[in-house]
Amino acid sequence: MSSIGNGSSQARVLASDWVVLSLLFIVAATFSLRLPAVPEARPAWALQVQILLAFAAVVAVMAWRPRDMWVPWVRALATVFVLMILYSSLGAAVFAIIPWRADAFLERADRVLFAGHSPAVWAARHIGATGLEFWSFIYGFFVPFLYLSIFLGCVGRPDTERDEFLAGFAVTYALAYLGYLFLPTMGPVESIAGVAPPPGGPIHRMVLAGVASTGGNHGAFPSLHVGASAYLCLFDWRHSLLRGMTYAPVVALIGFSTVFLQYHYVVDLLTGLVIAVCANRFAASPAARTTAA
Repeated sequence: MSSIGNGSSQARVLASDWVVLSLLFIVAATFSLRLPAVPEARPAWALQVQILLAFAAVVAVMAWRPRDMWVPWVRALATVFVLMILYSSLGAAVFAIIPWRADAFLERADRVLFAGHSPAVWAARHIGATGLEFWSFIYGFFVPFLYLSIFLGCVGRPDTERDEFLAGFAVTYALAYLGYLFLPTMGPVESIAGVAPPPGGPIHRMVLAGVASTGGNHGAFPSLHVGASAYLCLFDWRHSLLRGMTYAPVVALIGFSTVFLQYHYVVDLLTGLVIAVCANRFAASPAARTTAA
């Protein structure tokens, strides 16, 4: 039996490290290329470069001392921290540096999927005050569900299983952030007239405050609510069938909540699900345990 922090891993640089480093490089390079045209984005550019350099330094230290007991802890914390902080740090900055928006395209895609009808418009007509509070609770439940699942994915698992989890988790977020970066989207709540729900009860107000605290409505494509929760479900399905079966209805409810609150197009959810499947397959592959000297 092994667990995080036992120092048994022989790895120097794991697949999860490479995935996060590649993502940070792409983000920093994109901001750098756009900086001459958008000089007011310099603070955001500087932040992305600093995140890249800081994470690269952590990876270098871990590669230098691969057998130390603290390395698995630091890898897990650094990976999760960087991926979480990127969500808010990209936020409004992406809309400043990227000169196009994807909302119109995604809305058309939804209408094609639903024979000319918009799921966001339908949801706005049918949610009601009680439904608004219920779906707001489900939407907000994603946060504790996510962090508890990350904790369970990193602590108390065998070394190889933990490394697989981090690799797939990194792939899930990296692919989602590339969507955020190159297809900036605010979602139906901002882009379709008349679908935004009115301020509801205390739970809905908490959701609105939480969204505002992370930079407002951004990063609709793809849905990380679905992508991350589906990845957590699929990963545990492979290692703990009972836990995976328990997660499955939670994933479905979270997906419905994003549509009823008009934060996502259905195509965002489908893309998030595809990303989760790909990330889970990567986590199960030998590549997830690839190391480099």
